[in-house]
Amino acid sequence: MYYKNLKIPSIIEIGSHIVNNIDSILKQNHLYFEDRILFTQVELLDLFKDLINLNFFSEIVLVKGGTYEEIQTITLSRKYHDALFVAFGGGSVIDLVKMYAQEFDNPYMTIPSTLSNDAIYSPVARLTQEGEKRSFGVKSPMGIIIDFEIIKQSPEILLLAGIGDLLSNLSAVKDCKLAKKHTDERIDNFALTLSQLSTNAILSFKKEDLKTDAFIEVLANGLIVSGLAMTIDGSSRPASGAEHLISHAIDEYYPDKSTIHGLQVAWAQLMIEKLIRREPFEYERLKMFFSSIGLLEAIEKYIKFSETDFMELIPYAKTIRDRFTILNL
Repeated sequence: MYYKNLKIPSIIEIGSHIVNNIDSILKQNHLYFEDRILFTQVELLDLFKDLINLNFFSEIVLVKGGTYEEIQTITLSRKYHDALFVAFGGGSVIDLVKMYAQEFDNPYMTIPSTLSNDAIYSPVARLTQEGEKRSFGVKSPMGIIIDFEIIKQSPEILLLAGIGDLLSNLSAVKDCKLAKKHTDERIDNFALTLSQLSTNAILSFKKEDLKTDAFIEVLANGLIVSGLAMTIDGSSRPASGAEHLISHAIDEYYPDKSTIHGLQVAWAQLMIEKLIRREPFEYERLKMFFSSIGLLEAIEKYIKFSETDFMELIPYAKTIRDRFTILNL
């Protein structure tokens, strides 16, 4: 008989002033490592040096993040036999450490400095290789620690991007169901359920809530569950549909007009509902929430594409991945 192994994070800690307690958090979860190595950026180290106990780490590695080539330049001071990698930063740092940990088969955990996308817990690393953005399959982190005091210092635009990335799951789930109907693609139903459920709680918030503990916790949990859905399915499919293909097409073919990923997928989702699916109720519902949370204003400021441009992006988007979406109908 076949049973599916369910991989879940060993640690999920969300709260205030908890990042200084990594040692006790590991011990409470019966996790012990001879060494801990912190990967972060110099700006973050300076900004949060009073919140993080740097003496807890055997070594601190300062990185830029975002490129595959940087992995080859990272040199640790010695060989570690039992080390936990800790990625502290935004998506560029986290994705770099994901790939680095994958290549050396090391366990790692993430401490996000913002919540701009579901990179905090996902089996995918997005890195630039030879000047082009690529997606790499990796192991999901063994744990996530999210400190309210750190996230509250994140730029508001990045939190809005996190909302956009999370709500794009609604579009991705629709595309998964289309793929199951029109192709023989296998997509895990439980993963789809988690992907859709991850979006529900965020819809009750408004712009004035963005820096509250309640909002940060709900957004963090939503992004973690979204990442878990991808981990269960074994691909980004439950959280990445036509809206992501449009965003990746912008990155690849119009890099000079590219902006924050979460804003791009949010805009693409709106355009898909309005122009492709032609679901006016869903489009108006999304637009109303985007307006109340401040995301619509951000889209109008940062997205440099029109509705006509969107339609012209579709042929490029369809070349990004061999993935059936609404764009194929």
